[in-house]
Amino acid sequence: MALAAGLSHKCRATVIPTTPLVTFLERVQETALGTFGEKNFDAKLYVDLSLKFNLSKTEKAFDGLPRGGENGTVSVQDLKEFIATYFADAGDDLLHYDPEDFVPEPEGFLPKVKNPEVRAWALQVHALWKNLSRKVSDGVLEQPELHSLLPLPEAVVVPGSRFIEVYYWDSYWVIRGLLASKMYETAKAIVTNFIFLVDTYGYVLNGSRAYYTNRSQPPLLSAMVYEIYNRTCDVELIRNALPALLKEHAFWNSEIHKVTIQDAQGCNHNLSRYYARWNKPRPESSTKDKESASKFLSNAEKQQFYHDIASAAESGWDFSTRWTRNTSEFTTLSTTSILPVDLNVYILKMELDIAFMANVLGNKATMESFLEAAEARKKAINSVFWNGEMGQWFDYRLANGTLCKESETWQACNQNQNVYASNFIPLWIDLFHSDAALVENVMGNFQSSGLVNVAGIATSLINSGQQWDFPNGWAPLQHMIVEGLLRSGLKEARSLAEDIAMRWIKTNYVGYKKTGAIHEKYDVRKFGEFGGGGEYIPQTGFGWSNGVLLAFLEEFGWPEDRSIGC
Repeated sequence: MALAAGLSHKCRATVIPTTPLVTFLERVQETALGTFGEKNFDAKLYVDLSLKFNLSKTEKAFDGLPRGGENGTVSVQDLKEFIATYFADAGDDLLHYDPEDFVPEPEGFLPKVKNPEVRAWALQVHALWKNLSRKVSDGVLEQPELHSLLPLPEAVVVPGSRFIEVYYWDSYWVIRGLLASKMYETAKAIVTNFIFLVDTYGYVLNGSRAYYTNRSQPPLLSAMVYEIYNRTCDVELIRNALPALLKEHAFWNSEIHKVTIQDAQGCNHNLSRYYARWNKPRPESSTKDKESASKFLSNAEKQQFYHDIASAAESGWDFSTRWTRNTSEFTTLSTTSILPVDLNVYILKMELDIAFMANVLGNKATMESFLEAAEARKKAINSVFWNGEMGQWFDYRLANGTLCKESETWQACNQNQNVYASNFIPLWIDLFHSDAALVENVMGNFQSSGLVNVAGIATSLINSGQQWDFPNGWAPLQHMIVEGLLRSGLKEARSLAEDIAMRWIKTNYVGYKKTGAIHEKYDVRKFGEFGGGGEYIPQTGFGWSNGVLLAFLEEFGWPEDRSIGC
């Protein structure tokens, strides 16, 4: 099935279908919107419901509901009764789980945190791992057809609030926090689940739901394994993970993801892009996606828009002006026509990690092959994304749109010169932060970019109303940039890294004291303000925010005499 009529024949990717259950749940979702209205409506809730009876019985009862009015609306009472009778609550198929390696105060926990107030708070954040730990119920394993939740072999740590299943890239920062909390077994269990997903689907899914099987998320599995190994020296973990990592690397370098760019010297460079295997509304946001696509007249245009919106969701940046041709018009999304800086940095990290792990296992041929691949990708990143004048790396827009396989000649005008935090993510990787002159150049441009605000690093400078834009700051972006600056070893870079980390810790603390929760994202203009925008209300919990907080406190500590409140 072609993704859109206008695509090159070489670029047609199979659409990965969801299950009959998800298709039915989308109908329930649409009916619920008509019945209950838009106020407090969360489309995801309905595709997360699980059935009490088989699908045909439930569907028959649904089709038999009395419908009135022009639009065939179901009454509030009838729909409420139907949902209560035929469905278990969303989340009922994930059970709270007590991690065996959790202790209220681990030995050697955050030794650099000397301030008693900050220490007490850090222990409260540490305790959140218990709140966020889940195990898939036996019911899902026994009757998977009744659930959109996918069976997983081990316990998981979920982000929190509406995100009641495990998510791919969130889990890297969750793991960084678990390692600070000395919860090594819980961290390994997450990796075991992701290896299971690679073995089952060929890649790690966006999240553990049937409606996420058509896309992945930023590929950080190798980074998870690397960090756990660094703490535990668990060679078995590497042995178990390496085949899955090789499979994942092949996935991100497959025909649909790979694009060749020829530089001015005639050298070809292979880079990767996000490319979901989907061309319909995303089930978890079906009603919203249909509304956004309603301005397109042709089916082919709608399919292309749905493909680009799912690919933007695959990027983890859902949504941002990074992916639009016109920053003030959401429907100009063209994610599949963009080579993203950060994705290629993650794949470069994967190549370096695989080389490291192959070396640990004594597999010299694999090590050499992946060091070569990493060197080629580093060259590609510098040839295509680097802008020496501006001292940062820019996403690259493909002139040929979504065409595959045909080599395209690099043109400076195709770099997206808007400022995004992602422009500085290469600093996170050793191949970049080990170059002192480069770090000084990039650091100067980063400091004058406008991204550094009172309470952290903004995601962009454009206030579009989308959540991956200004004024929101997100934990993973703070962490990667701070860690890159820190690892450069430059005194000024360490000082800047520490300054940003302190601002971020403080905004989380002030927000926690005000609301009693850690938030998914923060408004970087003011300490303690949580972020907004996007297609759902602000969420709390929150997996990756907790992880980055604990990682920062482990690295930098908090002196006894330094105040933290406003």
